[in-house]
Amino acid sequence: MTTTPRLLILPGQPGAKLRAAFEQMDRDERSAFLDHLLADTPAEWLSDLLTRHGTPVSASTIRSYRRSLPPEARQ
Repeated sequence: MTTTPRLLILPGQPGAKLRAAFEQMDRDERSAFLDHLLADTPAEWLSDLLTRHGTPVSASTIRSYRRSLPPEARQ
């Protein structure tokens, strides 16, 4: 059975910092990050992860982005 890979794009309209951080990731990193970003992983944890990897994005930016998404975009 073949599955269609999901598109590895940020839904909605992410801000410049979040978009830049996402664009610096490779395909596997994007997939893992999206799983957490669109779920309930704490924004502080994601912010810390991005900062430790050289692409600082604040937790408030992540929370604002999540609030802007329609419910169907969330996992």
